[in-house]
Amino acid sequence: MIRRSVPWYIKLSLSFILVFGTWNPLKVDIVHNLMAMDLSKLLTWFLILLLVVLWGIAVRALHEALGTFGIVVFLVLAGLLIGGLYQIGWIDIDNVDTLGWYTNVIVTFLLFFGLMFPIWWRQLTGKVAVDEDFD
Repeated sequence: MIRRSVPWYIKLSLSFILVFGTWNPLKVDIVHNLMAMDLSKLLTWFLILLLVVLWGIAVRALHEALGTFGIVVFLVLAGLLIGGLYQIGWIDIDNVDTLGWYTNVIVTFLLFFGLMFPIWWRQLTGKVAVDEDFD
């Protein structure tokens, strides 16, 4: 049986929705809405738990795909890119909202690459499974 992967644009869209739906500088997101809600309501706690579960799944999938080293390398490269673009004057990071947009974009692409890396690696190497001996 041939298993088809979810198309890349759906994975990018889901990453975007999770990151920008959680928090964004426009304040049209779950975090700003939860901060305004009454913590004595069960619906508030349901939304908080749902958000934690979704992020837990995303972070676990990301860690399984890239590992700690891969995540650190991605974040260092993204930080160097943002710092380099700021240094030559192409972007401005003096405003907290602007920095929030850059951070959201970086996290969105980090999640997207985490979802896509196993597929790209399999296509590049032809390797489907890794056999490890834990003795």
